[in-house]
Amino acid sequence: MAQDVKKLFFELLQVSMGTLECVERGPSPEEWKTFYEWAKTQQVEGVGYHGVERLFEFGLRAPQDVSIDWMSEAEMIREQNQQTKQPRVAQYYPETLRDLRQRSADDDGTSQTLDVQQLYRLSQQGRLNMRLLMDYCYVLRATKGRYEKLKAGGVGALLLGTVGQRRFAHGLTWLLHEALALEPEFMQWKPLETEGRYLLADMFGEHSSWQRMVHRMKYLAF
Repeated sequence: MAQDVKKLFFELLQVSMGTLECVERGPSPEEWKTFYEWAKTQQVEGVGYHGVERLFEFGLRAPQDVSIDWMSEAEMIREQNQQTKQPRVAQYYPETLRDLRQRSADDDGTSQTLDVQQLYRLSQQGRLNMRLLMDYCYVLRATKGRYEKLKAGGVGALLLGTVGQRRFAHGLTWLLHEALALEPEFMQWKPLETEGRYLLADMFGEHSSWQRMVHRMKYLAF
C-alpha cells in the first residue's frame, strides 16, 4: 500500500486527536473507503470518525455511503461506552474522545499493565494495532513521558530483557511519532526507523509468516 496514503490516514487520526488542524490534501473517494476499512481493522473507528467530522468545516467529506456507515459504527461505540464501565486506560483520553475509544478483548490485559513489554507481547502475537498505539500515546502524554519509570518505581535506566524487546521499544517510539505525532519530549527511547517501518508493515498485514519468523530469529525475539 502506498506510503502517502498511510500518511494521509495518520493525518486523519491526528486531526481526530487535535494535534493537527487539517490533512495535507483531500482524500479521493477510494482513499476514504480505504481509511474506513483501516479504521475498522485497526480498532479506531470511533476516534477516526471524530476526525471525519472535524474535516467537514474544511469542505472535505467522505462519500455518503462511507460517511453513513462510519457514523453508525461510531455511534454504536459511543452508546456502548456510555452504558458500561470503561477500562482504566480510557481515563487518559480527552473527554471528546473517551466515549469513542473502541473496546476489544485486549482491554482486559492492558487496562492495568499497558507498557512496552505488554505491547511487545501483543506484537509477537500479531495483535498490535493503532488503538493500542493511541492508548500508549495518551498515557505517555499524560505522564509527560515518565510512565515506564513510574511503573518501575522510579528506576532511572529503563531495561528490557532481550535484544528484540529493546529494538521493539526504539521502533515503537518512531512509529508513535510518525503515526500519532508523539512529541520528542515524551519519548523514552531513541526512535529507530528501520524497526518502526517493520512494525508498521506488520500491523497492516504486509508480512508473511516467513518474514516474521526471520525477523524474530534475527533479533533474538523468541
